[in-house]
Amino acid sequence: MKNIFYREYYVPLKSNCNYIFRIMKITFLLMFIFTAGMLASEANSQNVKVTIAEKNMNVRQLLNEIEEQTDYLFIYNKEEVNLNRNIAIKAKNKPVSEILKNIFENTGIVYAMEGNNIVLMKEPFNAIPQVIQHKKITGIITDEKGEPIIGANVVEKGIQNGTITDIDGNFALEVNQNAILEVSYIGYLNKSIPVADNKSLSIILIEDTKTLDEVVVVGYGTQKKVNLTGAVSQVTAEDFKDRPITRMTQALQGVIPNLNVTFGSGKPGTSGSLNIRGNTSINGGSPLVLVDGVPGTLDRINVNDVESVSVLKDASASAIYGARAAFGVILVTTKSAKDGKTQISYSNNFGWITRSTNTDFITSGYWNAKINDDAMYNCLGYRATKYSDEDYEQLLARVNDKTENPDRPWVVISKNAKGEDMYRYYANFDWYNYFYSKSRPKQEHNVSISGANDKMKYLVTGSYSSEDGVLNINTDKYQRFNMRSKVESDITSWLKFSNNTHFFKSTYDWHGLPTNFKEVSGDVSNNPIYHYHAAYVPKNPDGTLTGYTGINSYPIGYGLHNALESGKMKGQDAYNEFTTTFEFTAKILKNLSVTANYTYNQDQHDNMYRQIKIKYSKYPGIMEYSSLGELKVDKLTEAVSSNKYHVINAFTNYELSLGKHSIKAMGGFNQEYKRYKLISTSGQELLSETLNDLNFVTGEELVSGGASEWALRGVFYRLNYDYSGKYLFETSGRYDGTSRFPKDSRFGFFPSFSAGWRISEEGFFESLKDRVNNFKVRYSYGSLGNQNVSTYAYISSMSTGQISYLVDNTKLNVVNNPAPVAKNLTWEKSITNNLGMDIDVLNSRLSFSGDYYIRDTKDMLTKGKVLPSVFGASEPKENAADLRTKGWELSLSWKDKFEIMNKPFSYSLTAVLSDYTSKITKFDNPSGILTSYYEGQQLGEIWGYTYDGFFKTTEEAQAWAAIVNQDKINKRRVQAPTAELKKLQAGDIKILDLDGSGIIDTGENTLSNPGDRRVIGNTQPRYSYGLNMSAGWNGFDFSALFQGIGKQNWYPSTEAQMFWHVYARPYDSFIPSNFQKMMWSEDNPNAYFPFLRGYTAQNSELSVANNMYLQDLAYCKLRNLTIGYTLPSSLLSSLKVSNLRVYVSGENLFTWTKLDTDYIDPEETMEDPAARGYPMGKTFSVGAEISF
Repeated sequence: MKNIFYREYYVPLKSNCNYIFRIMKITFLLMFIFTAGMLASEANSQNVKVTIAEKNMNVRQLLNEIEEQTDYLFIYNKEEVNLNRNIAIKAKNKPVSEILKNIFENTGIVYAMEGNNIVLMKEPFNAIPQVIQHKKITGIITDEKGEPIIGANVVEKGIQNGTITDIDGNFALEVNQNAILEVSYIGYLNKSIPVADNKSLSIILIEDTKTLDEVVVVGYGTQKKVNLTGAVSQVTAEDFKDRPITRMTQALQGVIPNLNVTFGSGKPGTSGSLNIRGNTSINGGSPLVLVDGVPGTLDRINVNDVESVSVLKDASASAIYGARAAFGVILVTTKSAKDGKTQISYSNNFGWITRSTNTDFITSGYWNAKINDDAMYNCLGYRATKYSDEDYEQLLARVNDKTENPDRPWVVISKNAKGEDMYRYYANFDWYNYFYSKSRPKQEHNVSISGANDKMKYLVTGSYSSEDGVLNINTDKYQRFNMRSKVESDITSWLKFSNNTHFFKSTYDWHGLPTNFKEVSGDVSNNPIYHYHAAYVPKNPDGTLTGYTGINSYPIGYGLHNALESGKMKGQDAYNEFTTTFEFTAKILKNLSVTANYTYNQDQHDNMYRQIKIKYSKYPGIMEYSSLGELKVDKLTEAVSSNKYHVINAFTNYELSLGKHSIKAMGGFNQEYKRYKLISTSGQELLSETLNDLNFVTGEELVSGGASEWALRGVFYRLNYDYSGKYLFETSGRYDGTSRFPKDSRFGFFPSFSAGWRISEEGFFESLKDRVNNFKVRYSYGSLGNQNVSTYAYISSMSTGQISYLVDNTKLNVVNNPAPVAKNLTWEKSITNNLGMDIDVLNSRLSFSGDYYIRDTKDMLTKGKVLPSVFGASEPKENAADLRTKGWELSLSWKDKFEIMNKPFSYSLTAVLSDYTSKITKFDNPSGILTSYYEGQQLGEIWGYTYDGFFKTTEEAQAWAAIVNQDKINKRRVQAPTAELKKLQAGDIKILDLDGSGIIDTGENTLSNPGDRRVIGNTQPRYSYGLNMSAGWNGFDFSALFQGIGKQNWYPSTEAQMFWHVYARPYDSFIPSNFQKMMWSEDNPNAYFPFLRGYTAQNSELSVANNMYLQDLAYCKLRNLTIGYTLPSSLLSSLKVSNLRVYVSGENLFTWTKLDTDYIDPEETMEDPAARGYPMGKTFSVGAEISF
């Protein structure tokens, strides 16, 4: 039964040990068979018998005793049931129903049973006064999801005539002809319904959120939200259950204030990066993620398995985790089996991913070559393609050919300067759509089986998902598998056992090059942004691969099409993870329990990559081997890395209530040990190009590896005090030791405390209580340690390797000098002050939560004092820097329900907003050198020049050049091939001389003398926000999520080819279709870009930050839009189906941004400043959910 209110405590169902070990051993298939045996025992739960030895007790003690001996849970209104009434009773092996009948006889209290729930309520009056006319009315009462409500009161208004609903929610009542029925039930809003001419009624009650006590998961336990004094935010499965997503980081983006989730890549299987409350340390640092109390990875969890996610933000909430929690904690709680009969659920999702940015590029061979060649000539004096005027005539003749015309073939054979036949390329080829698919499929399937009896509860879930990658040729593909089993059992009345086992597997298979999209290695790149001119084609007329044109020294592309088309250059990344947790909980006394658990985790990463020697042809009938680094080697590489993780927890909980005083205490012990192992092997010159086995290696073989281990041990505590629900206090802490530091500085104590005042519970607030349901202020303070340093950072170590040249035909092994380390290396410390406020008004329909915090990160590891060069090594790291982060966060939500056409319409809106800034408060940089940190520096500062637009005429430019020298910045202009091009001229950028020196430069590059630069922006994200909306009516559901940031500056890096195009490297593959309108010319003086020169964004005026091309990445995205429909239960009952929902959904549907280009997604810049990452996309999908 899901409508449980006024619960005092809950006892899980019991089982015997034999079942536990069977479930751990049998497979998922056998669980179906095992389920049948479980069902037979469910009928016996209605006849449970108990023995009561005491003769005198009160009602409360009797109910507690029944709950102790059975799986029953009593649900009642404390104002209706007199719990302190003394009774005399002695029962030996008697049914619960008989005992309840005896003790509540003639008391005005009746009871109703459903499964393991017993509802106690006032007995409705049934005396019917004499009336002239009356009629019989029948009906059924359900909740919003169609579930029957048992024991609901149905009373005729104005007279003492009523009844209650039965186990199926049905009722029958004789009433007056014009009667009005008043329906009520604990936890639901009352409802009045005129009978009129109706003979049967279908009544839906709406849940009353005012009566719900939300419980929040915290470290090693739970707390009521109203009693929290730390900064904790929580979302439940209800908040994202309608979104068809496979990654938890997707589910959390934009829904919790100051939980910053960013995605910089669209690569299948990519996880979002996590940050809580901004900058953590100059050395980085991420939150601790715990899945069911065990360190884990968010995106390896099946989203459908998640019950709730709590984010512990301040030191008070996180202190229980000590050294691992300096930068926040994310607690994931997975679902457990529910009481009741066996239930089987299945859901699926089928979708396709399309492009999210503009892909309208120039596909004209003539114009692509012309723009690139002009840019190259204006800086170096030659054409990038080396096309002659005759070649341009050929290209111009084909300029309008969208497809190849047989009269004007795109590849012709002509004589070169040596008189040899050679291919010439005059195409209008669309390289972007050759490489990248316009849409790609994805799918997901989930199944779960759960059940319970008076012996055991179990839950088994499984999921499979797959997603095709973006490449058209030999498409890359990602697959993942999840399986989880959870078993809970009562060994005795005081001892419980549970097991939670999870298995994860993922594979990513791809063809092509070993580098990712943002790297160039071995002269090749997986991102085809260079040298794929539209005039070129991937294959010659005879089917051979192209490689070089033969008229310039550049390759056709960086070899990606060669690698893809071969079908033999490929790789695989595979991850496997197994986690199992065994837990015992002993209830020593009524208010004292002890919990102990052990977790074993093992994850393994397998990587394989095969490359072969690639051939191409530039002369008809002649094949050549490629000279590109990654295309001229026959090599197989395999690597296996593994982690083995052991976690032990033991803790005790104690609760005590003395009148208005309530105390909760928890203390425990934690120990963790992790071992890492790597083995990597490679071999060259294999006997086969298709059989990838190291046994076929005939050339050089290399083996390498590595290993490390670390341990953590700590004791922790938490003490809560509550006086009359008004004054709240909590203190917690941890004494931690880690093997990552020297023995004399391994241990640290990290305490915290917090306090809260529920002003709404004060007497003077009584007059506002009907409007303001909760008003609480809270404050917390605490310190935490950061152990996220290298495993052996405190040990001076010597690395090994091989020299790069041969001695007697052998590469000699060498041992490198050890790097110095500081002897006093110890914890970085994080100290947080947090002031917060929580308000609930209008029957808790409107809720507000706000926090302001200051976090000081002390003793950050950085280089110590500058040492002379004769020292012979770099300065060792010391605890020598401090950082202060200030921020705030707000959350505002509105939830309400009303009726439309006699059907409940529910809707909600939740808005979150947060911000932070960080400053260096201590750093050893007395000279204020700008290339290093300095005291007072706001992290993310962008120092840049002030540009004052384009010179309108060459005369204006020359007049400026006579008084201000820009040559240090205009390097490409100074190195131009002709005297005319060397001059500062119309279309060039005017740079302001802010320091009045007459020379544009960086000065001494210090705070006191920064030259002509000033702080022009900041790379830190500001004003992160989210808006979540949902609604439901008559089976239909709707949800939408908007997410974004209000401000974030980005200056495109020198390799941001998709922004600068030919101004960066003048051999651009993908030039926007409107690019000519963006280039300055005498006819286009108001263009976006200056006079055309290649490489100006590489090492000239566009390569240095300036105000003119500084970008604002502020964006708003429609992250999700879902519309679903749940079929009425009346249509499904005959099919033995309890629930069936169908839906359509979209992810990342629209993006609104201040970015000056629509060829880049603003999030792509957050992983790579050059925005060269794997292309991101938008997803459309359909799916269904069914339960039996």
